[in-house]
Amino acid sequence: MSILRVESVVYGVEDLELSGRFLDDWGLEKIEGGKKGAVYTTPENQPIVVRHVDDPKLPPAIEGGSTAREIIWGIDSPAELDVIASELSNDRDVTIDGDGTCHTVDESGFHIGFCVTNLTSVDVPEPSFNLHDRVGRLNRHSWPEVDAKPVPLRLGHVVLSIPSEGNWEAARFYIERLGFRVTDRMTNAGTFMQCDGSTFHHCILLYHRGDHRRWNHLAFEVADFDALMSSGNYISKKGWETTSGPGRHSLGSNWFWYFRCPLGGEIEFFTDMDRMDADWEPRTWEESP
Repeated sequence: MSILRVESVVYGVEDLELSGRFLDDWGLEKIEGGKKGAVYTTPENQPIVVRHVDDPKLPPAIEGGSTAREIIWGIDSPAELDVIASELSNDRDVTIDGDGTCHTVDESGFHIGFCVTNLTSVDVPEPSFNLHDRVGRLNRHSWPEVDAKPVPLRLGHVVLSIPSEGNWEAARFYIERLGFRVTDRMTNAGTFMQCDGSTFHHCILLYHRGDHRRWNHLAFEVADFDALMSSGNYISKKGWETTSGPGRHSLGSNWFWYFRCPLGGEIEFFTDMDRMDADWEPRTWEESP
């Protein structure tokens, strides 16, 4: 089995116009639009599907108001998709829609899906830095546009808030049933996991501090620190509210900037995240570092 990435996130929102304006400011490309909603995407082709909260085709909401309704994971092949659908159907309802996407729920009741990935490769220029005797940029000035419109490269991870009781069982579903790997676990706060086809420090965090179930946030990678700062400046000048940052996480090492998201929860720009493979030894923290 190889789950490669977060393929798509489906939202049910109260205000379609406001949500569309935000996603346009965020730098995503609109590829579909109409009275019933819209679809935006990243350069790597990860659709953000936006529908009105009353759309009967949406999965049931886990909370009131605007929120994410489903997280779709990208699989490497149709054969592996069949394996997942068959295995999960042993103890939960699994449906397959017309385009072959498999739909079910995780241990915490969040709606999740699986489809064969449709990845578009993106060329990103190599950053050039001057550090002591390592000269990556010679006879060239470097000064970024301080409030350039964001260019999110890809959707990197999602975070779900879950109850503290049963939090390890919730994580074990992803580990034992879907092949995710733990990178860091904070017993008082949450479990960071990467899908088996990724080296990102985390593709999902199950966050159990706060002891409630809700959609928390999704995060988009930008090219570098300059891109993170200019993107955050741009979003701020458009009037969207910062909730945390800019700053740097102790686990994952990534730079971050969070904003309140009119589609529900929060939304994050991040860059320079730690990468781990199967040789990484997971760490357990009794308290969040």
